[in-house]
Amino acid sequence: MCTTILKTIFKTTLSSAFLASSIALIPTSSQAKEVCAQDISYVADRGHENKERSLSMLKAGFKAGAAKDFKGFMGIASTSYIQHSPDLADGWEPVWGLLTNRPEGFSSTTKTWLGPHGFLDNGNFLVMFREVDRGDGTGPGKIVDLMRFDSDGKYSEHWDIRQQLSEKTVSGHSETEAHATFTDNPVNYSQREEETNKTIVAGFLNMAFNGGEVDKALDKYVHRDYVQHNPLIADGKKAVSAAFASGKMPALCYDIKFVLAQNDLVVAYSKVTSTQGVSAVVDILRVRDGKLVEHWDVVESVPADKDMPHTNGMF
Repeated sequence: MCTTILKTIFKTTLSSAFLASSIALIPTSSQAKEVCAQDISYVADRGHENKERSLSMLKAGFKAGAAKDFKGFMGIASTSYIQHSPDLADGWEPVWGLLTNRPEGFSSTTKTWLGPHGFLDNGNFLVMFREVDRGDGTGPGKIVDLMRFDSDGKYSEHWDIRQQLSEKTVSGHSETEAHATFTDNPVNYSQREEETNKTIVAGFLNMAFNGGEVDKALDKYVHRDYVQHNPLIADGKKAVSAAFASGKMPALCYDIKFVLAQNDLVVAYSKVTSTQGVSAVVDILRVRDGKLVEHWDVVESVPADKDMPHTNGMF
């Protein structure tokens, strides 16, 4: 990782966490405490100085793919490219094949509310949130792509996390769109405010789930009219509390890997572990005036090492 990356470490003595979209993974409270008694660290890049460089590089790659120009495509490529997707082998050839051989019926819609041109950028990272139909009969899904660029601006590392869309949501909101309350009333936060928003998100995750104090964290960090895009939970912080009290939400270990921010949006990518397995989880949270006001998530089970197409893992 580049030297500009900051590593922030939160220490906890008691751990449990929630993963609203993985109902099958439900350890008991005693199991969660034992498994989750660990320190948690995350990587957080700063600033937006590389935004245009990263976007230009990525757009050049898409343009070359559309033109079937492999040489041009390789102009964006770092020689040390690392693939973390569970669907693609390491190296550039599988990426090229995916770009240039889309199946009939494939569609992809980027969610432009995430940021200018549909990308959240932070330091050397770009994040893209899409609704995709892969044209393979599995139906529409939601995907987050996390992309890192090296010190020369070359595309050097990729993660993606995907989940099928539900037929309906408890809140009635889309799993991938943003609420007009916020998009119609934008803010313009400074880099200092963005860094504060990162600590708010990490503080919430640690207090509520790794610290086992859900109600205390909801009171401290979450607005009463919290807008929920997770398909299984209604709007409002009381709905989150009720879901845990009822046992609907499982208790899991939340190991935060990356926290990235742009304006009022924060993306946290985490490794979530229970006694039954491991999931990759992206939480996207909107922060206004120090409170969490809107939430989306994407959850994918992590395959066994033997079933991964590379040895890089999903994290």
